[in-house]
Amino acid sequence: MRPSARARHPVPRKKARRPAGGQEALQARLREAEQTIDAIRSGQVDALVLRSPDGETVYALETADRPYRVLVEQMAQGAATLDAAGLIVYSNPRLNRLMGVPSDALVGIPFASLFSEQLRGEVEQLVAQARTAPSTLETRLRLEGRFAPVQISASPLGLEQMAIVALVTDLSDEKEKAALVAAREALQRADRQKDEFLATLAHELRNPLAPIRNTVSLLQSRLQPGSEALLGVEVIGRQVEHMALLLEDLLDVSQLTRGAMALRKEPVLLQRVVDLAIETSSPVISAAGHELVVALPERPLVLEADVLRLSQAIANVLNNAAKYTDRGGRIALEAESGDDGFVRVRIRDTGIGISPEALGTIFDLFSQATPALERSQGGLGIGLSLVRGLVELHGGTIEARSRGLGKGSEFVIRLPLAPAGEAESPRVRERAASAGALSLRILVADDNQDSAESLALLLTMMGHDVRTELDGAQAVETARAFQPQVVLLDLGMPRLNGYEAARRIRALPGGDEVVLIAQTGWSQPEDRRRSQEAGFDHHVVKPIPSGSLEKLLAPRRPGAVPPSH
Repeated sequence: MRPSARARHPVPRKKARRPAGGQEALQARLREAEQTIDAIRSGQVDALVLRSPDGETVYALETADRPYRVLVEQMAQGAATLDAAGLIVYSNPRLNRLMGVPSDALVGIPFASLFSEQLRGEVEQLVAQARTAPSTLETRLRLEGRFAPVQISASPLGLEQMAIVALVTDLSDEKEKAALVAAREALQRADRQKDEFLATLAHELRNPLAPIRNTVSLLQSRLQPGSEALLGVEVIGRQVEHMALLLEDLLDVSQLTRGAMALRKEPVLLQRVVDLAIETSSPVISAAGHELVVALPERPLVLEADVLRLSQAIANVLNNAAKYTDRGGRIALEAESGDDGFVRVRIRDTGIGISPEALGTIFDLFSQATPALERSQGGLGIGLSLVRGLVELHGGTIEARSRGLGKGSEFVIRLPLAPAGEAESPRVRERAASAGALSLRILVADDNQDSAESLALLLTMMGHDVRTELDGAQAVETARAFQPQVVLLDLGMPRLNGYEAARRIRALPGGDEVVLIAQTGWSQPEDRRRSQEAGFDHHVVKPIPSGSLEKLLAPRRPGAVPPSH
């Protein structure tokens, strides 16, 4: 590097008398040429003038150097050239600004003197090493009035007057970018750990819920109507259902926020979706003593939808209306189709209403319209967020309306209709058809003894012939001898897990005809994919409602496929 100002030092010349001898004259001319070359190398020469019989020719050395000079003066790093002793020969404007020193104050002082006493020794060592090889040091300095991470580097130039080039680089931007990348990776890791924790938590909570639900169903069928014991059992049943729904909502909203929820869309009647939603919500509505009024168009309206997920969305709105309406209230569900190719499902209640401030955030995750201490009903604040996500996955929208607190609420779900002329899928019709009672040979395998025995009792009460096993290996042996028509396998069992047990049962004579049902507390997409690859027909999540179990075990007809939950 060279000083920014053009050098005006004359080229040293010696006007000596010509020696008498030719050898001495030649030596003098050689010394003169050597001095000229040294002056050019040290930056003391801006131009060469060559005289010839044709005249003088001027070669401006500055033209070749200008791009490099501009580059150095505009670079984002502070730069300086040092002589062999480590004194500053030149500094660019960036170094002057970083160190807060005028340019004319830097030339001629030791480069190491720019730094604090604690750091000066390290910089001197760095400069000494740079005479022969590049050297680097990272530290923190006060630059432009702030402390910042800095890299100080030095490299040899190999010139007598400019032996070393030194750079001071502000690493703030790089460190900030690295910190952002690290923070993003930490958030992604925390998100994965959160999903794993939720899945594990749900699995561990579902395991005890399954035998409780099974036992409740058994007791409800055997106790006298109106007895105090039955009333107590029904309380337990309602609370089990509430816990199960909370778990499902929590996991579903986790899948939605990660974009991991996949829909199984097919043509389905709006009436079918509404019927399933009402079936789900009826216990909550009846327990609160509400009146439910339903008005649907007479002509069939066909949607392209995942019947289970869409009915879940409508059921959540109905449950929300039931929870936030005082006992003995009124809930109305109406639907109407317009000329725009959409159907609007309206759910109105006479409940506590929504304040204008809460309307804008009512669908946000964990949002609650009333403070936790003021709510008589429980909830995690995820139900309506889940509804919005499910509706939007179907290409629809949802809107909340209310005239204020104490004046009820209205939720309007807008859904696209299937193309004109589309009929409901035969699979949906056959799944919804009832097939009457039929006794089946059923094998239940679960390492949770309470879960296995209570489910077996419930199935026996339904009229089925049931065997139970507590591990996967024994389940395969029992399947070989018992030749069940249906096998319900827990996935996490000792000796042989449910996936491998399913593969071995499929390999038995007649194994292709067996209906294999994975009953488990694991419900993530990866769990469902693995069970499908292992040969399961269905993947159901504990605890299984008795009504869903009856539908799952309904006799198969050609083309009929019971629903997976």
